[in-house]
Amino acid sequence: MSLKVVFSRLQIKATTLSACDFDTFEVFDYKPIGYLGSQGGYIVNIKLWDLPPLDKEAAVNLAKDCGIPPLLAALFMVRGFSDQEGVSRLLSRERLSDPYQMKDMDRAVARIRRALEDFEKIAIYGDYDADGVTATAILYTYLRGKNADVSFYIPQRDGEGYGMNLSAVDTLAREGVELIITVDNGISANQEIAYAKSLGIDVVVTDHHQPHEEIPEAAAVVDAHQMDDQSPFRELSGAGVALKLLIALEDGNAEAILAQYADLAAVGTVGDSVPLLGENRQIVLAGLEQINQRRRPGLDAILDLNGDGATSTKLAFSAVPCINATGRMGAPERAVRLLTYEDSQNALALAEELRGDNRRRKAVEAQLTAQACQIVEENPGLAAERILVVAGENWHHGVVGIVASRLTERYGKPCFVLSCEGDSARGSGRSVEGFSLFQAVSACKDLLERYGGHPMAAGVTLPVENIPEFARGLNRFAQLNCPEMPALTLRLDCSLKPAAINLETLAALEPLEPFGAGNAQPLFAICGVELKGVRPVGSAGIHSRLLCRRDGRSFQCVLFGVGPGDFPYPLGARIDLAVNLQLNTYRGENSVEILVRDVKLSGLDQRACLKSLRIYEKFLRQEPLSPQEAQELSPTREQLAVLYKTLPLKPGPALGAELLLSSLAPQGFTLGRLLFSLDLLRQAELIQGGVRGNFISAGRIPVESKVDIFASPMLAQLKDLQKAV
Repeated sequence: MSLKVVFSRLQIKATTLSACDFDTFEVFDYKPIGYLGSQGGYIVNIKLWDLPPLDKEAAVNLAKDCGIPPLLAALFMVRGFSDQEGVSRLLSRERLSDPYQMKDMDRAVARIRRALEDFEKIAIYGDYDADGVTATAILYTYLRGKNADVSFYIPQRDGEGYGMNLSAVDTLAREGVELIITVDNGISANQEIAYAKSLGIDVVVTDHHQPHEEIPEAAAVVDAHQMDDQSPFRELSGAGVALKLLIALEDGNAEAILAQYADLAAVGTVGDSVPLLGENRQIVLAGLEQINQRRRPGLDAILDLNGDGATSTKLAFSAVPCINATGRMGAPERAVRLLTYEDSQNALALAEELRGDNRRRKAVEAQLTAQACQIVEENPGLAAERILVVAGENWHHGVVGIVASRLTERYGKPCFVLSCEGDSARGSGRSVEGFSLFQAVSACKDLLERYGGHPMAAGVTLPVENIPEFARGLNRFAQLNCPEMPALTLRLDCSLKPAAINLETLAALEPLEPFGAGNAQPLFAICGVELKGVRPVGSAGIHSRLLCRRDGRSFQCVLFGVGPGDFPYPLGARIDLAVNLQLNTYRGENSVEILVRDVKLSGLDQRACLKSLRIYEKFLRQEPLSPQEAQELSPTREQLAVLYKTLPLKPGPALGAELLLSSLAPQGFTLGRLLFSLDLLRQAELIQGGVRGNFISAGRIPVESKVDIFASPMLAQLKDLQKAV
């Protein structure tokens, strides 16, 4: 089937396919495909859709064996649970493993018991995020219940940064602290722990981050990522490690500890985005049961359930952001106070204060994201790098990590966002699946004052003068170890027909909960949908309701973050939707709401686009190209003529970039060749304008005489780069 798209005065015939090749990625808002740097070079983000193959016959057999709906069986299979034993293991409520299998747990318990017996002054050294705050609240509440002389210390994100610091150790020493217990930090605090020891303070480390080569010389180091740790499950959050410590202190009485503290551990586990599988799944399931009993005033106040049951999704989008906001925007110890309150009135007042912090955080985040994007889009040389490093003066430390996440989503690459204050810079980075940012940062450790993290995220402190070399070092590491940076990938579970979208299908998904990292909410593909209408949602018009039709059935779905004016597909287009399903209750009536997570043109070969894009980026970086790569970019005279004539006489109503590529594909255009050709025409001053979001808005510039475009310096550069191989 084909469709016609009217663009200016030109009609373009775009061939689409009724079948779907699934390649994919995971985000919560639809993001545009590309941008145009003001200095030249197109900034493009390809996000892959990945739909694993499904053996339908095996799924039907698994459904019969387990007594579950076929759809649920299919979802279990694509998530790696292909037999009855695996399904039973996932759905069963297994006991947590023996905490004493964790290295040094016996030493940690012995040292803490001695402190309790001798009534030593104990300080819990936490962290300012939801994981660190809940871990602190867990251990503080427990020790207070044991009549310990206990306090807690949460470092200020803006003034102190992550982890232990020497000034904090001095403060605790002046208070007479004899034992520091770290939660959600400490594994990289070698200097601070040695300093504490010199002051006569013992330190017990409980952490879940990746250790450096040298383990701190502490009274005990409990971290399942140590090489000689015997734990069967190593993906606990900081709050999960604190929970296991309490179970060990209570001689293995996991049931009693879960009954008292699983609610807090569930918030920390969801907040830290560790996989919700294995022991983490058991912790969150137990925690949700506790939360629904509404016995902790502070947690009840910040969740504001209004009679609804708690879910992992509600934790992730209500409690966690507000707890994190206290560390980002103000005094993080307030979150610990909230979670340890026993009086509802004070809890309600403090919860509203935390919500105010979260509203301010959103405003600052939006402002800094816009500034960071401007830096990238005004410097296409930066945008073409494998890893983006962006720095700004006095950017709010509390939101740089979120801004890094936004940039990674927007540009599809690992990103570091640094805030410079005087001679020092501090910031955070976020990665894409398949590239370890922690390893890249570790390769640059000589340039850094402090660093830490894991494959998907890292934090650093360094002198401002080292930032350029830090950026080069990260990219050298990437070039050597990951020459072609992986793309953001949306993991789809399976395809779904509109006829299957009903309340029965929604009910079939319930056994998979709780959803989160490692066990995402099911994401379905609805392919070959005809777009019948796009309407604004809300008074601001920044969201859209899509009216769609397939197989004789009409349905509606909601797309957040993209208004009708920014939706790049015309009515009648054949598109593919990646969607979540959720329950919607209105006036007592239940229905299924369809939420769109991503959209692409039906038949678009994303992997071919990505391969072509990476070659174009190599050209922008001026890296040597093979003859095949150079050929991938180089247009013929006839192709340039077709592209030039396709564009209107002046920039006006724009054409969706995917549609333009699809229409030009029969003429031999790939994504890389299209972008290179647009660069070539613009450099020759034959066109103006460029890419805006997912639109190409370019127009021809009238010329009085012929232009020898093949004398372009760009083509000379292309030949030189080919010779450099």
